Amino acid sequence: MNTQENTSATPDPDFTKTWRYKVGLTMIIGGNLGILFALVMPALGAGAGTVGAMVLGGEAISLASIVFLGKAGFKAIKSKFFAFVKASYAGPVRKTRHYIGVALLCTNVLTTFILALYAWDSFAAATPQGPHPIVWGLDLDQQASMVAWLFLIGEISFLIAIYVLGADWWGKFRRIFVWEATES
Repeated sequence: MNTQENTSATPDPDFTKTWRYKVGLTMIIGGNLGILFALVMPALGAGAGTVGAMVLGGEAISLASIVFLGKAGFKAIKSKFFAFVKASYAGPVRKTRHYIGVALLCTNVLTTFILALYAWDSFAAATPQGPHPIVWGLDLDQQASMVAWLFLIGEISFLIAIYVLGADWWGKFRRIFVWEATES
């Protein structure tokens, strides 16, 4: 391996002090915030065209940041991001963080239970004459929206819970399924 390949594997610490890096980082953050804000816009009554334009605009701004960042900037952002994620995931979990993680896991279980109840009630209410009945006072479109949101909330809360509970949680969870003889 030659020295040029070896030096390109590590980010240049001086590049993070340049104006190009700062502009590129601002563009990435601004573009992604625009996309996140676009997810909230339908709840505020915005039309599909507005939401689509915000998503496309956010993507365009994020992609345009490549011009300023280049390979060195991307490596600097990547190394900082993964160092932060690894340190916070592998770090110690205090009592409050643990309870937040457990609450997020309970949110996942609750949304799954609500979806199961909904499926039970909707199948029980369906007939050949009315295959899409009103269930829980919701018409078919409202039911579809409810199912989508419950599913998303449940899955996202589960993924966040795994991160919040930390790396040691998997070991604790795995020990539940391992039988250990008690000393008598």
